[in-house]
Amino acid sequence: MTDTPNARLRRRKPTSRKTAGPAEPKDRPAAPPKPRTPHQLARLVRDAFGLNVPPGPCCDHHNSPLDYLVASFFGERDLLVWANRGGGKTMMAAVATLLDAIYHGPVHIRVIGGSFDQSDRLAEHIRELLEHRPDLLAKPPTRDRVRLVGGSEIRMLPQSERAVRGQHVQKIRCDEVELFDERVWRAVQFATRSTASARGSIEVLSTLHRSGGLMHRLVSDAERLASPLPADGAGGKPGYALIHWCLWDVIEPCPAWRDCNGCPLADDCRGVARNGKGFFRIDDAIAIKARSSRAAWDAEMLCKGPHRDWLVFPEFDVARHIRHAEYCPDWPMYRAIDFGYRSPLVCLWIQVTPAGTVHVIDEYVRRRLPLTAHAEEILRRDPPAAKTAMTYVDPAGRQKEATSGAACTELLRAAGIPSTCRASTIAEGLELIRSALAPACGEPSLVIDRRCGRLIDAFHSYHYPPGGDARSEQPAKDGPDHLIDALRYFFVNRMRPKVAVRRGRY
Repeated sequence: MTDTPNARLRRRKPTSRKTAGPAEPKDRPAAPPKPRTPHQLARLVRDAFGLNVPPGPCCDHHNSPLDYLVASFFGERDLLVWANRGGGKTMMAAVATLLDAIYHGPVHIRVIGGSFDQSDRLAEHIRELLEHRPDLLAKPPTRDRVRLVGGSEIRMLPQSERAVRGQHVQKIRCDEVELFDERVWRAVQFATRSTASARGSIEVLSTLHRSGGLMHRLVSDAERLASPLPADGAGGKPGYALIHWCLWDVIEPCPAWRDCNGCPLADDCRGVARNGKGFFRIDDAIAIKARSSRAAWDAEMLCKGPHRDWLVFPEFDVARHIRHAEYCPDWPMYRAIDFGYRSPLVCLWIQVTPAGTVHVIDEYVRRRLPLTAHAEEILRRDPPAAKTAMTYVDPAGRQKEATSGAACTELLRAAGIPSTCRASTIAEGLELIRSALAPACGEPSLVIDRRCGRLIDAFHSYHYPPGGDARSEQPAKDGPDHLIDALRYFFVNRMRPKVAVRRGRY
């Protein structure tokens, strides 16, 4: 019987074609054992990815990049990383992402940058790190997705509310959250879900340079909650735990041949760089300082706080204006109220000393309550046996509401809180507060008790809109203005200078 071409083709054994891609599972080398201690974690990062992570901070009360990796790997809690420009935030986020994918898998991780370029940079770091371990890849990585052996997946998302909503993943890392849209940030808070292998958590990494911005509010809240990191990174209270490092915590060792005398960094460094253990080049730090303003250098490299260029009260100083201020029955007491419902209603309790110093002794900030409920709480919080000389309020409170037909001032009076008000411009009230913070001569005449945390935060974040001439514009109305407004009503009613005008012939 003669073979046909089709019969010969059917009898031919199939040949395997070699294709480029990850090795078969049986050919893959095993991943290093899961680290159990911070020391083992640092050694793993060095051996597996070729990175020497600074092991400890140089500045008191700061952390190091290794502290972040330890807290992320062992703690699996919400973290807030505040660090300097070029301080390794994005690279550390890439390392933490791969550690999660390898050792906490199968896990789904989403990376969101403040801009598309920021997300792309973090993705590039991840791909570069995997060049050391291509055996970990299940498929060749793409620009926005990396899939690893074991089922873990890393995706880079655009910063959009539509992309974030509907996500139910174990890890979300937000790089440069300072640039985030508020709606996107709110959507992120609902996008995590825990599994048996990994706890749902969010990590935020950013510089802090804008007063009143998202990062500024997050840092202020974290500092107020004061949730310190345990030594092993695990446990702790709910909420974002703050991890903070600056230029000196990642600076390279300063060699002996460099002379501190005449060094442009000497006034800030004070010899700290001699003990440096990091990667930031000293020559780069000198060049950056030479072309930066002092405000930008302090904010973005030394991480001392946001730029003060656009603050309404750059004169405010914690060391000068905050101290213990208890109620004194011998001094008159006043209240100052800014009305609100969706926005908070604010009440401040204020006393004036015989020397004319203003003491803010307590605060009340609450939203979405009827005015009568606010009035009950205000009266309950009055110091025992205190006699209030007067309550100063927003002049807009004299207008009658369309629903009740009564004005806020009338409702307060019916509840037992008579009030008064005086019309003024915003600029006039702010100038009176400035003169109390930093008078032309003598000591400040405004003292705020430490219990007034919201008012203190308002002084730190009350700002003019970026752009234009700050002194000619109205301050931004994005949150801290309500507390400052209440204080302003007190100053324009009680502390306005009385000027006598003598009339006659000249």
